[in-house]
Amino acid sequence: MSGNGTTAGDDPLQTAVWRLRSRACWVDAAALLRPDTAAPALQRTALLVERCLYTEQGWEDADDALRTAEALAHSDDERGAAACERGYLAYAATLHSVRDRA
Repeated sequence: MSGNGTTAGDDPLQTAVWRLRSRACWVDAAALLRPDTAAPALQRTALLVERCLYTEQGWEDADDALRTAEALAHSDDERGAAACERGYLAYAATLHSVRDRA
């Protein structure tokens, strides 16, 4: 990374994820995140759910990422964040008439 447009001390991984996300490269951004703990799994899920909302594609990938995030969630906050992502995915699927998940 060149460092242009970043703040000293920023996590290079998060900067790369943000740059890819801002260019609608959700799959590439999600690929940078290793879902080995709840936080990156939840962030990966959010990226893939966002992709579904904007492109109406990748529903299975988002669902798989969500199941992984739910399995890794141990604290109340993590479980709550996973439940929110479940709701966002259900809303997007219903909005786009992919399947009614209500």
